[in-house]
Amino acid sequence: MKFPYTALKLTVILLCAASVLQSCIKDDRDDCPDSQPAVRIVVRTLAETTRSEADLYNIENVYIYIFDADLRYVATWQGGAYSYGTEYEAWLDLEPGTYHFVAWTNQGMSYAGQPDGDAGSLVVGLQYPAGGVVDTEIPDLHHGMLADAEVLPETDHTFEIIIRPDTYRINFTVEGLEAFDEDEYLFSVTDNNTHYGFDNTIIEGMDHVRYLRTTGFTDGGLTASVKTLRLTEGREPLFELADITSGQTLYTDNLVEMILSAYAAAGHTVDFETEFEFDLRLVFDADMNLTISVDGWNYNPGPTPLG
Repeated sequence: MKFPYTALKLTVILLCAASVLQSCIKDDRDDCPDSQPAVRIVVRTLAETTRSEADLYNIENVYIYIFDADLRYVATWQGGAYSYGTEYEAWLDLEPGTYHFVAWTNQGMSYAGQPDGDAGSLVVGLQYPAGGVVDTEIPDLHHGMLADAEVLPETDHTFEIIIRPDTYRINFTVEGLEAFDEDEYLFSVTDNNTHYGFDNTIIEGMDHVRYLRTTGFTDGGLTASVKTLRLTEGREPLFELADITSGQTLYTDNLVEMILSAYAAAGHTVDFETEFEFDLRLVFDADMNLTISVDGWNYNPGPTPLG
């Protein structure tokens, strides 16, 4: 089930940083120097500006990292959990100049990143357990960036940061397999896309992580939902469906290519910048030939280990 994005505005609290900045609250700015420009920061989700449909993601906090014109670290702002219908904003005094604002959500839980001197040192990454197996759902991760924001002398400013998800949900359904009620089945997606730079570029060469779910037959079929970090064309996240009890691999393939192939077979294209949830259905016939459906678009991938 997909839900429309809700609007998000952020209250941010200025934290101690390398240089001290004077914080001003919207309703109480008596302590703000008259000569300093007041800077208002608003953070919105992607769907608030596009009105497109997407998942309702859980946001427990938002961190905004501030860099100057030379990408040197200035300060960090932190906002609390998003509450539906509540308006979040903050006012800050910044010296006139050019700034870059980088926003990440849900920091300090499964994700961690802290700049050390400049923007290039800011790497936000998934903190996964030893062995690289993630068998619980990861928190949602969003990123947004506003570059080259000009703060002018004696002028109040409002800046907007649009954040978009870096997490994707795949809802799997399997039909047509002979039901062995005592058997346990595995759905997994393996990728090494786990860390991102300040501009949301993927940091290459990281260790692989395996998102794993196990399940049994329900109403004659198998279902599982797996949340992964970013899916994008050209990457090779490996999907695997296996019978754990028998030790048999039932199907394995490049997850991104599965999605692209199903859409292409129906004459459609996928935009991984606006689509963040996919319903993927695998149907085996009596001869164990496989049909794959993604969001209702079908294709036949060819021989399977069972066909």
